[in-house]
Amino acid sequence: MLKTIKENQKLRRENAELRKAIEEALWDLNDTDLTNKSIRIMSASIRLERVLKKGK
Repeated sequence: MLKTIKENQKLRRENAELRKAIEEALWDLNDTDLTNKSIRIMSASIRLERVLKKGK
């Protein structure tokens, strides 16, 4: 039972990190001041990829 609780807490932490990374990426992508969006897209992609790898 304790193992299940700890696993649930770990998943919640990982989900929170992923949600935060997604939110930051969306804010970056919606930044209208930037003329070269490809840099922002690449940066957001890398950040999301790192969070996903960290969760594995």
